[in-house]
Amino acid sequence: MSLAESFTFRMLVRLDGPLPGDLPLLASNKAWETEEVRDYTTNNSYGLGRESGVLPGFAISILPDGAWTWNAGDGRRRLDHRPEAADQGIADGRWHEVGFAVDREQGVVHLFHDGLRVALYDLRGLGSLSSESQALRLGAVPGLEIADVRLEEGAVSASKVSASFGERLGEERRPAPRATWDGRPLKVLAWNIWHGGRRKGVDEGVQRVVEVIQDSGADIVLMQETYGSGPRISGRLGFEFFLRSSNLSILSRYPIQDVHRLGDGFRFGGATIELRPGVRVQVYSLWIHHLPDVGKALEEGATAEELVREDAKTRGAEIELILAELLTHLDASSAVPVLIGGDFNSGSHLDWTDQAAHLEEHRGRVVPWPVSLSMARAGFVDTFRWVHPDPVVARGHTWSPEFPESHPDRIDYVYASHGDWSVIDSKVLAQHPRGWPSDHAAVLSTLELSEPLPSLKVMSYNIHYGVGMDDQRDLERIAAIISAEAPDLVGLQEIGNKAMADELSRLTGMPAVFGPSKGSDDAYGDAILSKHPLEWVGNVALPTASSSRYQAMAVDADVSALYGTGAKVRFINTHFDWTDSIGSQESRRASVNVIERGLCDELPKLAILAGDLNAQPGSLPLTDLDQVGWHLSLLGQPMATHGAPNPTQQIDYVLLRPQSNWRILDVRVLDEPVASGHYPVVLTARPVR
Repeated sequence: MSLAESFTFRMLVRLDGPLPGDLPLLASNKAWETEEVRDYTTNNSYGLGRESGVLPGFAISILPDGAWTWNAGDGRRRLDHRPEAADQGIADGRWHEVGFAVDREQGVVHLFHDGLRVALYDLRGLGSLSSESQALRLGAVPGLEIADVRLEEGAVSASKVSASFGERLGEERRPAPRATWDGRPLKVLAWNIWHGGRRKGVDEGVQRVVEVIQDSGADIVLMQETYGSGPRISGRLGFEFFLRSSNLSILSRYPIQDVHRLGDGFRFGGATIELRPGVRVQVYSLWIHHLPDVGKALEEGATAEELVREDAKTRGAEIELILAELLTHLDASSAVPVLIGGDFNSGSHLDWTDQAAHLEEHRGRVVPWPVSLSMARAGFVDTFRWVHPDPVVARGHTWSPEFPESHPDRIDYVYASHGDWSVIDSKVLAQHPRGWPSDHAAVLSTLELSEPLPSLKVMSYNIHYGVGMDDQRDLERIAAIISAEAPDLVGLQEIGNKAMADELSRLTGMPAVFGPSKGSDDAYGDAILSKHPLEWVGNVALPTASSSRYQAMAVDADVSALYGTGAKVRFINTHFDWTDSIGSQESRRASVNVIERGLCDELPKLAILAGDLNAQPGSLPLTDLDQVGWHLSLLGQPMATHGAPNPTQQIDYVLLRPQSNWRILDVRVLDEPVASGHYPVVLTARPVR
């Protein structure tokens, strides 16, 4: 059997102390006893191990307190699992089972004690566990008994390990399964515990960490600076444990169903947790660069622009790489709620505002921090600021309980996205009766599962005055296309006059509002069709460098029938200048500002912008729209809309605002090659409670 592939090793052991202190062998396929035992405890590691742990192969041995310990190495790198006897002991005179399953496809090793999976370790960078000798050796400690040694191909599942343990040692010994979520609000804690929590004592500091987690009632812990303390903390809590790297880990009251090995493992990694059958959540632990030092930069008089520029070089670049990979990964599982928690080492644009510029720690600066802006644009809600929107009343500083003389800031977060969850509470924790054990405060956010709201379907369609690629004017086929989709709201561009808008209203059975581009109902413009009652907001002329005239129109749609009394959606429909001239290019960018100033005051909670923008994704007008809050989602699909019958570029859109208030369900371009030179865009989304 090749130990470079997936395999499972299990064994039964019985031992009644006393124990020698040199990590006596239970099983190994390498020369375990040839090197010295040393204490690896530093700021970044914990516990006893043999120097031979780096050699290719695996070893299972016994810690001085009677707990089992597992090691794997490939000649360059090693992994060590060092739990405590209180929850993973084997030296009490009873039979115990210990073992592990290497799953190369999943990229983790599953560790088992008495039929229960106690940990998952990321195999990041760890190669074959084959040794030079390939021979399996078993321990010979006085009083040690070994039985039923099994080496199997493939990674045996946790459920099968549990079942076989019960069959061999009796069902009464079979471990209880992990907890099942009872529907109560879910509590998620993000915390950098500072050098494994040991700065206040190797045992006392860890115990304080455990007590903070217990007192918080956290169900899921997204941990940074784990550094060897993870098995001790998870064991005392009775939680499942996934170690992504020496730095990052996830602890969960509920079963870990899968892991997500995205990005640089030292900075990012996640897991899917099954709360109960059919209800899952994806959670990610994150740590990004600790430099530049914002406090030092402020002391040196850095401007807001300089702060942003320097932050973008490290943390800003890192978060963009992480999000690019994450959002691609989430395309296939967008219905699952996603939580990211951790030490972002960066302030928030939601804190460094005009309103809060007078605060001493902000020194008059208004700073659009790149990291928090990237998270917002990717659709993530800052749960603390969602609950506490005023950055002056609730500062939420997480740096630093240990160093009050340092520059105070909120740099630790729990972000939420996707799924039908609502944030009901979020708080910063920084108190313990015997002293807080970390230099970071913790963030505890509470979420509640809610019934999904109905979806809203929106279409944007430039109908070219009803004239198709066959040179026939045919409003009936335009109406048929609209009616077949049954949208709630339709933004139509290139309408000949109000009479044409009224005819489309008659044909579709949807009330219409006309927005003239030249100030006359008898000339061309745009129109809105709606299933819902409309309240006129305005019609503003847009800059143009061509002979055509353009405008943007807006209505407030009363969607009380979908979302309750008083619910409104601001719907803006527009058409931008079309030529490639420099003047038209600048006109398109200037149109963003005109719409923002003319139609976006006192926006309701939900807003939609539809139209022919004559600009492709990534171009400056789309970037400008993004910067003021309009979100473009392609859901990973090609979205060419112009140049029928074989469109080659996207210039037609439906955009949402703010992204955190919406969950996008679908975006499509309808294959309609004849009715117009443009293809219709249809977006389906629903609000998040």
